[in-house]
Amino acid sequence: MSDVKKDAVKKVATREAYGNALAEFGEAYPDMVVLDADLAAATKTGVFKKKFPERHIDCGIAEANMMGIAAGLSLTGMQYGGNCGRTCNHRQDTFCQQLCHVCGGPGF
Repeated sequence: MSDVKKDAVKKVATREAYGNALAEFGEAYPDMVVLDADLAAATKTGVFKKKFPERHIDCGIAEANMMGIAAGLSLTGMQYGGNCGRTCNHRQDTFCQQLCHVCGGPGF
């Protein structure tokens, strides 16, 4: 550890790294869609939205509904990426009943 330079690693906020990572995944996975609950600026999903506006869906302040949208999109082959926050509590009811594969977001 002592041979690692302190200046060699750029420190960034977690949410900034999250937004940048979503944009990188967007390049690698053209079937990826990012859903947002009216928090693009706060969660930095706006980075993805700027690069791929046609694959960013703002669901408004309707997090539980957003999870249902993600489940429906997964049935069409799309991959979900986004911040589910507290809505992950609803995922069991929504996803397990529909037997969908959805990935992404902290807590998954």
